[in-house]
Amino acid sequence: MTFIQKNSYVFGFFFLILILSFYYVLSHNNNQAHTVQMKIEQGDTLWTLADEYSGNIPHHEWIDEIMRENNLTAPVITAGQTLLIPDEQLDFAPDDSLKLASDAE
Repeated sequence: MTFIQKNSYVFGFFFLILILSFYYVLSHNNNQAHTVQMKIEQGDTLWTLADEYSGNIPHHEWIDEIMRENNLTAPVITAGQTLLIPDEQLDFAPDDSLKLASDAE
């Protein structure tokens, strides 16, 4: 008992580290990627979707990630199929309402 009383600050420090470790693990498990379901239309390919949604990610890496997310064994999609796409990647969708001076009418 005297050992614990003499070294109570050490036990307190380890208890604090233990509590912070649990908090870190529990708080980071809740930050899983949210996905959005996207229905594939006629003429869509993974490459054309990568053109629209990959942003700064190289197309082949984006396609590999989508294939992993959707358990695809080949980079082939069909019309009517539904794909899961991480919602943070949908921020890169082009704005069709934006007209530039170089756009031909």
